[in-house]
Amino acid sequence: MQTINVINNIVLKDGILHAYGREGNVTRVFLRQGNLEGRCAVYSLMMLLMLHGILNREDLLRKVSAKAPEYIKKLKGQFNHCTTRGYSLRELRIKLLRSFNNKIPVDVYVIRNRDKDNLKKIHDMIMAQIDIGYSVQLAFWNPKRKYGHSVVAIGYTLFGTTLRLFCLDSACPLPYASIWNNVIDVNIDYDDVDKLDFNHQANEKVLVDAILLIDDWKWQNAAILPFEPEENNSILPF
Repeated sequence: MQTINVINNIVLKDGILHAYGREGNVTRVFLRQGNLEGRCAVYSLMMLLMLHGILNREDLLRKVSAKAPEYIKKLKGQFNHCTTRGYSLRELRIKLLRSFNNKIPVDVYVIRNRDKDNLKKIHDMIMAQIDIGYSVQLAFWNPKRKYGHSVVAIGYTLFGTTLRLFCLDSACPLPYASIWNNVIDVNIDYDDVDKLDFNHQANEKVLVDAILLIDDWKWQNAAILPFEPEENNSILPF
């Protein structure tokens, strides 16, 4: 029997996925491409922020209230005019730092060399983040069709040489009473690092090559552990 580890901030209300938002009230989470401007990476980032309780869905779809935190206005300003090519996770990190005056503990890790040590580091980070209750934004690449995509991992299970990630994907609908709408199988056979990962929704082989994390522990303990991220301090050239 497989055990699925799922993040903490998940509320299924009337068959629709919600989370506790920035004011402690539940807010709908899922965004389908077309709800906002921008490409998949922006949609995934906004869902990630909602799952962290930093943002409400209404903040994105309605005019910003005068009582809303300043970072809401900055976020919308940063992402109002999105490029047609989309953003890399590194670019998203820079925009997040600008929106939060460099006070948000956001980290991006990119795989450059696909050796087993570097792959294992990324995979361990994904599982560790979900284990402590938080989601992970993934970026992956289709080497055959030459395009990239981004989703949010909210759970995982392990079987054999596969790390199965349960994800929110803005490119497709979220079915009723579901908390994920895509599954990404990541190869964790480190004796066969050339074996590709697999995107079930698109039925295609991909390479998961970057992740974006927000470290809530650092944020919540900022009073006793000040955090001042440098512009590139956590982008590791794997």
